Amino acid sequence: MNTKLAVALCLVLLIILFTIQNTEIVTIQFLFWKLSVSRVLMIFFVFTIGVTVGWITSIWSRHRRSKH
Repeated sequence: MNTKLAVALCLVLLIILFTIQNTEIVTIQFLFWKLSVSRVLMIFFVFTIGVTVGWITSIWSRHRRSKH
């Protein structure tokens, strides 16, 4: 079995287990809004925002260094 395939299968299994264990509904309140979503969707959304902010910061930092 290919090593990359084995690692990918392990990651998929871990993600499935994580999803199954975090299905309960949580309520998010922000200012006047109240939203009920599953915990796994909230974690995925926050993770995606964090990765995006990190990526944009990295690009901005590299661009700034290349100007000098």
